[in-house]
Amino acid sequence: MKVFTVAAILASTAVTTIAQAEVYQWESDYCSMKGDFDNKKYTAKQIKNSHFVLEGLTRSNLESFFSPMDIDALDKLSMKDLDKLTKEYKQVKRNVEQLDVVPEAKGYKQQLVKTIDSEYKTNKLTILGYLNPSEALKQSPQMCKNYIEPFLQNETAVQNRWQQFVAEKIQEQADITDDGGQYYRNLATKRYQKEKASNPAKYAKIDLVTFGFGNCVNKQAYHPDSEKVFSNQQKLNKILFGKRFKEICDE
Repeated sequence: MKVFTVAAILASTAVTTIAQAEVYQWESDYCSMKGDFDNKKYTAKQIKNSHFVLEGLTRSNLESFFSPMDIDALDKLSMKDLDKLTKEYKQVKRNVEQLDVVPEAKGYKQQLVKTIDSEYKTNKLTILGYLNPSEALKQSPQMCKNYIEPFLQNETAVQNRWQQFVAEKIQEQADITDDGGQYYRNLATKRYQKEKASNPAKYAKIDLVTFGFGNCVNKQAYHPDSEKVFSNQQKLNKILFGKRFKEICDE
């Protein structure tokens, strides 16, 4: 539920032995990179794993669950999704914990484990928000509870909170646009009226849980700063390759 600046996973590596130095090459979406490293201090596998860890800090690592955006997805949601998510989470976390990285990247590996934990908690709470709101309420941050509480009351409370949520989103847009959010207001109002006439109970749930509760929980979750991650990538490459690091990127 959250949005990241996505960097490509390492696509290829090539190693050529020259005395105690090895030439390590890899690629991203737009750049080709290479550098000489001391194979007495590091292995190519350690470097690859270290890069993988840093890349993982700027992307989603769990892919088995996507919060419902429409009624069809909502109707298919079940506790099996939580079981599948939990299984994926344990495997992905275990894989990262077992990665052998260069000593300078051990802190980044710990950050990635923390990121994966955070992703799991966010997705888990979103599933519970749909299927077991009382449990979601117990585990969620205080500032996010108001999106779930109406579901423990009655449908009138849900509909009132939904209407309020739509008004809040319109006001947020008005605060950041030159036209006072008029275009967004018209669009959001028409959508709300159409959904309310079609299936108010389910559309209210999607808005309040996916876009209200889910986004709120995600904002409270741990997310590494993407600019700092990029800086750490450059710092690590400087440590590993020194002045023998070369990068060629498409314009």
